[in-house]
Amino acid sequence: MKSFDLVVVGAGGAGYHAARAAREANSSISILVIHDESHLPYRRSGLSRTLGAPSETDNLILADENWFEKQRIELLQHVTVRAIDRGSRRLVLENTTGEDSPDTVEYGALVMATGADPVIPRVARVHEPGTAHVLRTRDDVTRLIEETSRIRTVLIVGMGVLAVEVADQLHRIDKDVTLLGATPQLMPRQLNPRAGEILEDVLNSRALKLRFLEEIITYERNRKGTWTAETLREKLRSDLVVFCVGVEPRRLLAEAAGLDCGRGIKVNEYLQTSDPAIYAAGDCAEHPDSTISHLWESAAAQGELAGRNAAIETEKSRWSRGLFPLESTVFDQHIYSIGKPQNPAGYEIVEFEDGNRYYGFYYRNNHVDGAIVLNDPDRSRMVTRAVRDNWNREELRDTLGIP
Repeated sequence: MKSFDLVVVGAGGAGYHAARAAREANSSISILVIHDESHLPYRRSGLSRTLGAPSETDNLILADENWFEKQRIELLQHVTVRAIDRGSRRLVLENTTGEDSPDTVEYGALVMATGADPVIPRVARVHEPGTAHVLRTRDDVTRLIEETSRIRTVLIVGMGVLAVEVADQLHRIDKDVTLLGATPQLMPRQLNPRAGEILEDVLNSRALKLRFLEEIITYERNRKGTWTAETLREKLRSDLVVFCVGVEPRRLLAEAAGLDCGRGIKVNEYLQTSDPAIYAAGDCAEHPDSTISHLWESAAAQGELAGRNAAIETEKSRWSRGLFPLESTVFDQHIYSIGKPQNPAGYEIVEFEDGNRYYGFYYRNNHVDGAIVLNDPDRSRMVTRAVRDNWNREELRDTLGIP
């Protein structure tokens, strides 16, 4: 049985950056990364932008075999962790391809970067292949590209950033797209009503069909091999249904090991779980204020901190929640959002437009706490600094040259 000073479970944004930071912090420890996919670690947040350009998936790779070899980090691919024995600090492993691999490994410290799984509504029959498409992995992209090469119409369930990004890519390859969701606007977590309205106008101008405040009651394959979805108000027919309705932190492994969990794996300010030898970072980690971040930059930063803390004995660093922006370009619109409060009560909201550019700032006590910017990528980068440093209104006006 092999033994490692540090084992990282997961090789997404949090897992890869945990291993890298651990090696930078401690050159002598042994490190193992366990990855349940057959692909090399890649930037998951870029997958939605490869549906129209499959070759771009190779540009998402974070590190190749040579990097792992040079860093003296062992990578186990298509291997899952079935159980954690905290008493003996052992992991029970299983190879998903049936090939030989270690049955167990011992760890000195453990970083759980298990990520999250797509939420699939109960209406979807996941046991029937081809009935519930999602986009979370490179294999999901491969399946969707194969399916969309044969069809014309697509129903996307969801109104968030992933749903809009998928819609953008499918529209680029001439698919007839309908977006359906329970919210009254597009991207409600990142955009306020006016910004959502601007994006809605753009999608309408591209002939996309939008169904707000809607829900699928049931959907069935009809005699032509396409799908008929019955919603609260109508029946919709499409060749393909894609669900983009959010993600659920992977916490079952942690729960089975007896770690404290809520919506995610609970961590303290050092990203330690209820077991001090086990850390959690990224989409699976629930912070002391009950927040879970699903942004790539946040996951990477958490991974760096967890990996560094797990690799050293003393002077561990605290997690500072920080503010990480959402930045995306869809339908030729550059979207930037940082620190948007989910409850705007108590904020002064200042909005203005300049041609196709939109600016929305959230002020509290004359200092900017959040911002939304459309179609001004150059100023967006400065807005990141303004929000993080809590600039006042005068600083914002004088530096950015906007009212």
